[in-house]
Amino acid sequence: MNLQKKILISFLIMILTPCIIIGSLGMIAIGIGLHGFRNGNNDTIGIITQPIHALTELTQIEYNELSSSVVRYPDRIENEKWLSEMNGRLESKFSYLVVVKNEEEIFVGNPDDYEKVRSAVLTGIASRGAAFDGAIYINGKQPVLVKHGNIFFNDASEGYFLIITEATVLYNRMNRSFVTGVIIAATLIAIMAMALIAWLNDSIFKPLENLRQATREIGAGNLNYRLKREENDEIGQLCNDFEEMRRHLKTQIDQREQYEQDVREMISNVSHDLKTPLTAIKGYAEGLLDGVADNKERQDKYLRTIVVKATDMTLLVDELSYYSKLDNNKLPYNFEKVNAVGYFGDCVEAYANELEMKDFTVKFISEIDPETMVSIDCEQIRRVMNNLIGNAVKYRNTEVHGQLDVKLTDSGDSVRISVSDNGIGISKEAQPHIFERFYRADKSRTSGRAGTGIGLAIVDKIIKEHKGRVFVKSELGKGTTISFTVKKGARNNNGS
Repeated sequence: MNLQKKILISFLIMILTPCIIIGSLGMIAIGIGLHGFRNGNNDTIGIITQPIHALTELTQIEYNELSSSVVRYPDRIENEKWLSEMNGRLESKFSYLVVVKNEEEIFVGNPDDYEKVRSAVLTGIASRGAAFDGAIYINGKQPVLVKHGNIFFNDASEGYFLIITEATVLYNRMNRSFVTGVIIAATLIAIMAMALIAWLNDSIFKPLENLRQATREIGAGNLNYRLKREENDEIGQLCNDFEEMRRHLKTQIDQREQYEQDVREMISNVSHDLKTPLTAIKGYAEGLLDGVADNKERQDKYLRTIVVKATDMTLLVDELSYYSKLDNNKLPYNFEKVNAVGYFGDCVEAYANELEMKDFTVKFISEIDPETMVSIDCEQIRRVMNNLIGNAVKYRNTEVHGQLDVKLTDSGDSVRISVSDNGIGISKEAQPHIFERFYRADKSRTSGRAGTGIGLAIVDKIIKEHKGRVFVKSELGKGTTISFTVKKGARNNNGS
């Protein structure tokens, strides 16, 4: 349920609930309170809207019976037992009976109450006051409703009977019932309000407070503070978006910290890698200056060493500069349609003599159609081959004769190129990370193998730009195979 619907429902509950509860419970309470006043002709609404009529109807049966009896059974009207029974019935209806004969009261059902209203009743009868459905309503401190009937006794005497109903009983009952209903309704409304507040608190205020707390935590630098909300309303979506932002921000900061750590480690590696050739260059140069190389042969040897070390330094710097451009997408790609066997065969042949001089046996194996064409940037793929072959030489096993195999296999719409060696291998723990920039599996640096740790990262990035994939398979002490794929067919210069 969205926030707008929750607020609308809350307002409707706040507006309608009191009306419904007060009205319903008020009617129920009044109905219960007026139970003794209802008869076949009066319901609760009728009693409330026409209370005098209700009081009149309340004793109508007894009035009819008395009116009939004084005609048909006149002797009953002087029977004390029968009059007491009739008065008992009237008492249950908040009324009592008075019988007068020759101006003398021969029966009074409630002497105390009658004494308080006698004068008003007699005056009302004599003056024929306001009549309601045959009854006379007499107002005053103790308002009553009086029903009057004439009596002709057996001895020819005359008189009358009165049914007097206390009107205050009905009013008091109505007031008490209404107050009771209001109290019950107010209690239920308070409970409903508390439940509504709790619902709004759980649905709106508590999530907003959690969001505020999360904001403070993140502002304080705690990016591990998680904010989770299951409901899919606006606040839930906001919390989920905030949580997504937190994760994204944490990922970026973690990546930045990792990058900074990698850069620091790379600087340390490069410093070490540059320090070694610089020390050698400095030593050999000082040897030349000090005359240690006192013959032509030794001088040439010193100079060649200086050139080799300077070349190593140049390669390190070039690699860093190249990766910087590659990482910032500043290198253009010029895809060409070339013959796969011819191109990769030439790459291997270009390194063959140098590798044989370093005690390597080189094999080029093709298992694809000789006419297979691939779409590649020749310069970038050559750098890939240079890095892979260079790694094979750099991480060779010096205890055995070097072996390097370059193999082409068909892979559906791609050609797979595998470069295998019998070098020192890569541990299983390091294999998932070797294509990360600045990562070096050789942490000890005791082997004297120079490098920045970005060679394979360059390979991975170039191959991804070619819409290919890179794979590694290695075992410590047995060698490594790194494979990559390039697409068959032609491409235009933007690589699409």
